[in-house]
Amino acid sequence: MSGPQNSSSPGRRCPQCGADLPGDLPPELCPKCLLKTGLATEPRTGPQGTIIVKAEALIPGLPQPGEQLGHYRIVRSLGGGGMGTVFEAEDLDNGRRVALKVLSQALDSPEARHRFFREGRLAASINHPNSVYVFGTEELGGIPLITMELVAGGTLEERVRSRGPMPTTEAVDAVLQIIAGLEVAQRIGIIHRDVKPSNCFVDTDGTVKIGDFGLSICTSVRTETALTVAGSFLGTPAFCSPEQLRGEDLNAKSDMYSVGATLFYLLTGHTPFQAKNVVALIATVLEQPAPSPRQFQPKLARGLSKAVRRCLDKQAGERFKSYEELRKAIAPYGSTAPVPATLGLRCAAGALDMLSFSLGAMALVALIVMADKFHPFGLFQGAATDTAFSAEAPGILFIVFYFALLEGLWGTSLGKFICGLRVVGADNNPPGFWRALPRALLCVLPPALAQWLYCGLDPKAYVESQTLWGFAFYVWVALLFCTARRKNGFAAFHDLVTKTRVISKNTLQTSTAPFASEPSPPSVEAKPLIGPYHVLDTLEEFPEGSWLLGYDLRLLRKVWIRTVPTGTPPAPAPLRNLGRVGRLRWLAGRRSPEENWDAYEAPSGQPLLHMVQDGSGPEASRASNSKPWARVRFWLCDLAAELSAAQKDGTLPTTLSLDRVWITGDGRAKLLDFPAPGLPYSALDLNSPPMLNKVDGTRFLGQIAAAALEGRADAAAKPAGEVAVPLPLHARQFLQGLPQFPDMDALLLALRPLLQRVAVVTRRRRAAMVAACVAFPLFCCCISFFTKVYLTQSQREIPGIFELSQILHKRATMQRWFKDQPRPTDLQYALYIASHYRAAITNEDSWSSVFALSLIKGEDRRFAEQSVAQYPAPTDKETAEADAALKESLPKPDPISLLGQPSASLILMIAGLALFAALPAVIAALAFRGGLVLLLTGVTFVRRDGTLASRRLLFNRAVAAWSPLVLAFVLSGISLAIKNPVLTVLGFGLLVVLAAISVALPQRGLQDRLAGTWPVPR
Repeated sequence: MSGPQNSSSPGRRCPQCGADLPGDLPPELCPKCLLKTGLATEPRTGPQGTIIVKAEALIPGLPQPGEQLGHYRIVRSLGGGGMGTVFEAEDLDNGRRVALKVLSQALDSPEARHRFFREGRLAASINHPNSVYVFGTEELGGIPLITMELVAGGTLEERVRSRGPMPTTEAVDAVLQIIAGLEVAQRIGIIHRDVKPSNCFVDTDGTVKIGDFGLSICTSVRTETALTVAGSFLGTPAFCSPEQLRGEDLNAKSDMYSVGATLFYLLTGHTPFQAKNVVALIATVLEQPAPSPRQFQPKLARGLSKAVRRCLDKQAGERFKSYEELRKAIAPYGSTAPVPATLGLRCAAGALDMLSFSLGAMALVALIVMADKFHPFGLFQGAATDTAFSAEAPGILFIVFYFALLEGLWGTSLGKFICGLRVVGADNNPPGFWRALPRALLCVLPPALAQWLYCGLDPKAYVESQTLWGFAFYVWVALLFCTARRKNGFAAFHDLVTKTRVISKNTLQTSTAPFASEPSPPSVEAKPLIGPYHVLDTLEEFPEGSWLLGYDLRLLRKVWIRTVPTGTPPAPAPLRNLGRVGRLRWLAGRRSPEENWDAYEAPSGQPLLHMVQDGSGPEASRASNSKPWARVRFWLCDLAAELSAAQKDGTLPTTLSLDRVWITGDGRAKLLDFPAPGLPYSALDLNSPPMLNKVDGTRFLGQIAAAALEGRADAAAKPAGEVAVPLPLHARQFLQGLPQFPDMDALLLALRPLLQRVAVVTRRRRAAMVAACVAFPLFCCCISFFTKVYLTQSQREIPGIFELSQILHKRATMQRWFKDQPRPTDLQYALYIASHYRAAITNEDSWSSVFALSLIKGEDRRFAEQSVAQYPAPTDKETAEADAALKESLPKPDPISLLGQPSASLILMIAGLALFAALPAVIAALAFRGGLVLLLTGVTFVRRDGTLASRRLLFNRAVAAWSPLVLAFVLSGISLAIKNPVLTVLGFGLLVVLAAISVALPQRGLQDRLAGTWPVPR
């Protein structure tokens, strides 16, 4: 560009309005008409002040329907854009229907041509199911053309205009597909800059594809800035981000704004910002905060509305950090149903919640006690301090608000977070406090109310009924879950009443794998030409021809070229028109005495046979080539969907074999109509299973699964389901049932739900297993600490009660179990109590306190009261005789002093692990092949070959897992003997370190490696 920015050149005038053009303006339009061209609309005001978009051909002279342009016959106009007009056309050379984009003559300049072909190049670099595919670019009669895939279902804008706002699930599904296409573009450094409903095309099968990359820029190499007018703007203001309107540097978050505006439009039928003219609209976008889509659709989910508004935030930094984060935010509102939480995981989450709020409550009380400000049960001061209600109410309120706040506001409690669960309402949002509150009350309050009604204000009745009512709580929880059925998503009674549900967080899994774009090869121009393609290399020679690697210099992408003998018939028309993601696209071809070839897209990735071995290599090498079920299931789904579609339209390949499967760089599987180019014949010979005919689709998928999962081609010869690798039980059941599926549609119906199921036992799940094992011992450890603090404080405030309870307990034990042995008489016990504990028993406040009621009750309480009443003033002689008689039978050592030792809590933890975790685990391994923890976490164990582990193996695993406890026990015993806690701490630290290492190791822990087992999901 030359000259000052605002200078005009008398020799250059705008062809539309005749205004003088600035000398440095690359396009042949004035700024006013350039803006109009960028909008590709003529604005007019709708009934609510909206800018209504009307497509029009800006410049006369474009081809008309029925006319012929080179080898294309124009069928109809599909719409106009900033760079040109798109027509539906028929390629007369091969009969394929295409979308033909023609550069507007008003923009026909060297710079405009460069931008136009750059659009084709950028779009051609994206090969994804949710992006419009570009077949090629060319010039016919001096007119630049881009030949694109014809998406026959129209645009999302046309869908909204014809039928009104889209249902929520349909709109979200469409935007999720748009995100997928934009995400792939972002990975290779492309920003679209013009995302809007009219650039989102709907195929006949419902697939949504993003197209029209006319305004895109490549962020990896910033060479396009010279093509944009300084200080000017291209785009559609109603869908453009504020930073794009201001002409700032852009990144993917600008496209994210446009995605939010598009979703807003699909949900409401309105653009986020409305004005009577373009200038007012731009000002509104720049200055006003985005409205909520609920203003137009009040029934929209609040979480979805919040996600849309976050996309439309004026500050790019406040938007979602990535497309992945945006996808997770809106995916719950799509048509894919969330996976209901199983009863096992809900029970595990409940147990962890009970532990968490119990520990929290005890810690709170301990802090209060240690602060020496309140009595533990005197938090609610007043006349009813010692009633059952005042003792129980703080705990009940804590539990209710624990669930109501955490589940209501964030959708998960601590236990549910660990187990990967969420509580949601009907709109898949966290239910909110006022819906979570009755949910929590239904779970907790009924047993407590029944107890309070039964006990009234009698503290004795309350204390004596604790065990019974604790059991009643678990009975009530069981009654709540009596409504849980698989068909209702395991909904409990409180779920149904409050219209909430508990789902798994793992509901959105994709097959996308990272990939890198390939740089342009050097010295392409010097390579020989076949058609418009430069030949880079020979991939394979075969008797009938050869496979060549070609390069499209204009679109900067590789192609496969297949040369065939003269007289070979052209590729069948149905195959030339195939545009499904599961098949290879035919690009071009020629049949003549001089040239006979076909060009196909060259997908990234590699053939399946390159990913597997022949079975002759070492076992470790084969294992490294095996692919996880988490990836293979998506390949099976891709191939099954393609087989289903191909069976319906008659385009199924004549043979099905392993050498005709290609795995792309983004983790998708394609079915080829020929052996994959570049495979050596030695690799083809390894395909020991015979080629199958068209009707053997299920067997073919079984071969794919076996070869990929085992990492060797000869595994495909095995019967279905006999895959010798660790697999989730549901995956093995599916593979074994392959022969029973009547067709591909039935197979897809069974396979698609498996895409959302847990495929591997992650570190997080293994950590949850460890947490479940230590939960109860940890609870006991905390109880010991709490007991020490509580007893110490209580004895200081109510002296004598704890010692009296020990004496009475000793009396009851001797009477029950040691009747025939010498022991003190009841008279001696009564005299001892009357002489030493009269003050504690006769003090109504201390004797009726909750502390005393919880320690001394029933027969013991009556005996103590009778002793004081019958012996109001024991003589010194009677007291001395009673002291001598009870001297040897008094409890020793003092439990409080024992609890006060520094290592006591750790010793109790180790003992609890042995008693409540290790011993049950060993017994359950022998009896049931696993215990309650494995059942709740949905984990089982298999051998290396995938068969269920035997009881002996699981016993060995349990022994390996818990044998360090023996060393910890020995160290604790020595520690007690020498009265030094160092060895106890060392033993406990050893257990912690080994557990951490086991969780940190990939795939399986130390105990599994020693026992030869593999954890897999059930």
